Amino acid sequence: MPYTAEHVPAVKDFNARLDRAQAGAFRLSEQSPVPRQYCEGISFHHLLAIDEGAQVRGGYYMRIQPMLVRGSILPVGEYGSPLSEGIVDKRFTTVGLSMLIHAIRTHPLLFASGMGGLSQPLPRMMKSMKWRVVETPFWFRVIRGSRFLRNIGPLRKNLPRRIASDLLAFTGLGAGGIALAQRFRTKASPNAGLRVEPLVSFDDWAADVWNRSRDEYLFSAVRTPEYLRFNYPLTGAPYTSLRLTDGGHPVGWVNLLDCQPQNASYFGNMKVSALIDGVAPRQFIPDLVSAAVRAAKKSGADLLFSNQTHQDWNTALRNAGFWKSPSNYLLALSEQLVRLLEPIDEAMPRVHFNRGDGHGRANLTKQTGMASIQENPQT
Repeated sequence: MPYTAEHVPAVKDFNARLDRAQAGAFRLSEQSPVPRQYCEGISFHHLLAIDEGAQVRGGYYMRIQPMLVRGSILPVGEYGSPLSEGIVDKRFTTVGLSMLIHAIRTHPLLFASGMGGLSQPLPRMMKSMKWRVVETPFWFRVIRGSRFLRNIGPLRKNLPRRIASDLLAFTGLGAGGIALAQRFRTKASPNAGLRVEPLVSFDDWAADVWNRSRDEYLFSAVRTPEYLRFNYPLTGAPYTSLRLTDGGHPVGWVNLLDCQPQNASYFGNMKVSALIDGVAPRQFIPDLVSAAVRAAKKSGADLLFSNQTHQDWNTALRNAGFWKSPSNYLLALSEQLVRLLEPIDEAMPRVHFNRGDGHGRANLTKQTGMASIQENPQT
């Protein structure tokens, strides 16, 4: 049922039970949602799973927004931040399934993002219900090699690896080798006729960029100026927002986020920047990626990464010297949504989805979970 003020005490009891069980960081918000109009076509719904004794046993949120689906603009829901007491008490193992079924019945056109990898319970459950679940490719480019070698988790899993990484960092051989390899891998060069400038606000020009780009996408958030102002209310810190112009006319934009990653065991103490979103006709995407690399270097970042599904963005990242690595950031599409996108194997390379969509920024900032979405829905 919808989360209202009368449920707050039961939500606090639910969170307390999870705290006693030391069940990780995510909790339900202890402030009931305040109804408000965020943006035309966008609405938030917070739902709670409550048993016959009026005890809260789980909750999730759904954000409904206009999305482009094979040329049509349709209301699509995001199934987000599901949390069930089943993670600490086997008596409630079916709560997660009940919430997902409820979401599908309420709004059959659904997607979900993140979820921590294909081995996790939620994506496995979705696949069993004929959802399409795919990894969103993870690309990274090393900016400061020595800092990378001293911090990146996969290279420091055991003592021999740590010693080798520290030695390569200390001597400079590792940083030099990484820089040389990335230079060799880089196949794109910036177009000298294009100009990169700070993006101050998403105005009418952004509508023109979207209209010139949308035919390349079979599934995407609409990325109109209204939606972008809602999704990115800040164009200053922690964001670096850039606009690309050709002869004075805007032709694309890209957004970077200075991260505070939750997974310190992976990134260590590095300063991390993420290319989280952007739109342009395909011929300008390589220049947007090059602009993002230059901006990350200027900001003092040690590492720049991006999760992208669309084939043009993946090609541009590869040609800009980025490395591809296993990804735990997933995109899941409901059975009904998959039907609208069929043939789905042909459609997936033209799905434009990244960290700017859905709940993709949550683990890149200090705020996480349902509470952060309620208080700052753009995260």
